[in-house]
Amino acid sequence: MEFCFFLFLFLSFYSYIIYPICLFAAARITSRKWIQEDFLPIVSVVISAYNEEGVIEEKLLNTIALDYPDDLVEIFVSSDGSTDRTNSIVTNIGDPRVLLRAFPERTGKTACLNMVVPMAHGEVILFTDANSMFSQDQLKKIVRNFASPDVGLVTGWTSYRDITGEVQSPGLYARSERLTKQLESQISSCVGADGAVFAMRKQLYQSLQKYDINDFVIPLNVIKQGKRVVIDPEVFCLEPTAPGAKKEYRRQVRITTRTLGAIGRNLTLLNPFLFGSFSFFLFSHKVMRFLMPFFLILTFAINLVLLKGSAIYKITLAAQLAIVLIGIGSMVGLRMGWIGDVAKFLLVTLSAQFIAWFRTFAGISDTIWTPQR
Repeated sequence: MEFCFFLFLFLSFYSYIIYPICLFAAARITSRKWIQEDFLPIVSVVISAYNEEGVIEEKLLNTIALDYPDDLVEIFVSSDGSTDRTNSIVTNIGDPRVLLRAFPERTGKTACLNMVVPMAHGEVILFTDANSMFSQDQLKKIVRNFASPDVGLVTGWTSYRDITGEVQSPGLYARSERLTKQLESQISSCVGADGAVFAMRKQLYQSLQKYDINDFVIPLNVIKQGKRVVIDPEVFCLEPTAPGAKKEYRRQVRITTRTLGAIGRNLTLLNPFLFGSFSFFLFSHKVMRFLMPFFLILTFAINLVLLKGSAIYKITLAAQLAIVLIGIGSMVGLRMGWIGDVAKFLLVTLSAQFIAWFRTFAGISDTIWTPQR
């Protein structure tokens, strides 16, 4: 029982702590740099939108102002059954590079991409969201990575700004996730992309199932075709501050449900004989992370059984209960510092993952959802 306790405790911490340490050590031994130099291909920017009348004009003006030759950029707005003023705002923007693709009925973001991407003329497709803003140099920074012929997809990361417009410092999880992807990229390919800012070679795009989570499955398809997926730490977008705990919980349930389904449909990528180090990355970064709720439940249950033994098990039980209480306190608005933020993140994420497993086994998929603005 003691062996099982420490085993499940180790597995609980593996994805967030042990795995990044392993990556850091591996990256010091083997590192595959890719070329970054001036490169100006034709770029098609695809903006996914549903009822975005509040932000679509700002997004288009932001995209038009990007520092990139006018004749090498086209901008598609993929409007998924919008019923507000989104479509009329796009048509009145007054720039010939802006092209509206309005679908009369909602079919989901992924289904719309399947119809829009074949229309694009760009060698590179940049996918982004209606509320994601770029600094002027971002497009050049993204495409410079495609000067390396083995790079098939480039992603960045999302930074948040509050209602006053002030950029917030990234949280512990965001910094850890970015570092993990950077280390994965240095070795071979990172796992997944940031849906608000990622670009790929158009020739590598493969039609998706409507239930596919595009910012996870598209990178998997690129890797299957023998190309690398990398994160450029200088590529980022700005969005309004992240949603509260309740909305974040719902978002995590949806994302985890769709990601679990995608992993189940791409199990061959877990074969290291076919995909080398990326198989280890996918298993460690996603599979082990999604199993964490079960590891923690088993750790807690065994801890209860071992209470009559060494005093150390009373301490570990108290620590687990303290994390839960601190997380709840942080969720109801008590200021708990960074420990409270971490505890809240764990409670929201782990509970969402736990529910997502049951939804996956029940065959539930989220094809269509409404963005939380």
